[in-house]
Amino acid sequence: MSALTNAIEILRCFSSAWPDLSFADVMALTGKPKSSTSRLLRSLRDCGLLEQDPHTRRYRPGLLTFELGRLHRAHDDLISMAERELREVCARTGHTGYIAVLDGFEQVVLRIVPGSNPLRVVNPPGQRTPALATSNGRAMLARLSDEDIRARVPATYPKLPRNSPQSFRQLMTRLSEIRSTGVSEAADESIEGVGSQGFALKSGETGEMIGIAVSYSVQATTAAERANVRRELAAMAAKLRRLTGDPLDQDAARIQTGTR
Repeated sequence: MSALTNAIEILRCFSSAWPDLSFADVMALTGKPKSSTSRLLRSLRDCGLLEQDPHTRRYRPGLLTFELGRLHRAHDDLISMAERELREVCARTGHTGYIAVLDGFEQVVLRIVPGSNPLRVVNPPGQRTPALATSNGRAMLARLSDEDIRARVPATYPKLPRNSPQSFRQLMTRLSEIRSTGVSEAADESIEGVGSQGFALKSGETGEMIGIAVSYSVQATTAAERANVRRELAAMAAKLRRLTGDPLDQDAARIQTGTR
């Protein structure tokens, strides 16, 4: 970790005011000895995080840093774009919206859009929940191949609420339904008394995937209101998929043929 910390310290020396640095500049800015500075700069150059001008011998951020930054911006753009659309849906429906990502067999909440109805924020950002027991979590899992899903779900199937899939076989049945209908719903699962509907969105450029859901009270929400949420989310999904180049059809064909 010390080598990684030292390397990060060198990378932080570069800025818009200092886009390229000499060997002496890096030594002065970090206060590191000549031998360790030389070794770190060589390692950073060899792995593509830095480039060295063959004439001036000055260092500048390398292609790898550009590629990583591009991925980060694209991911942030995906989330920001989804959040803007979700805010409009939540304003019209009054319900709370969530944006989450997969981490193994869990989902992690990234953003929350509070609604105007009494049931509002129930899962704060950073909250981890089994994706197997949420609408947007199952929607994201449904976009993966069966092999990828099996690799994520523990060999000892986790204990879930009674309305959630109680075995891997039941989970795959639910995911198959999502793949065929495009509808993912949950009720009285991760949180008792709460229902939700969700979908998965994937960037056609980076492959990054997020899950988007709207939650509501199971008892206080009528069938007509739930149908309206379904229409709102379907329209939102269609718009975002056009804007992001979501490869939904390609994913479906890949899953159907059993290719990774």
